[in-house]
Amino acid sequence: MLICHGMVDTNVHFQDTVRLVQKLIELRKENWELAVFPVENHGFVEPSSWADEYKRILTLFERTLK
Repeated sequence: MLICHGMVDTNVHFQDTVRLVQKLIELRKENWELAVFPVENHGFVEPSSWADEYKRILTLFERTLK
């Protein structure tokens, strides 16, 4: 699972993602990662954020679907 979250998201608050991550840790879940984008809201707009997000998605697909 890949969690990509903008820290200034006004739709899904960052603290909710932090709670989810804590629960994953407590349950000793594996195969998940968190990518934090400090300047992004719910819909990413920065080209560098888009590029990083899609690179991570491609890597996840290559790692899990091949």
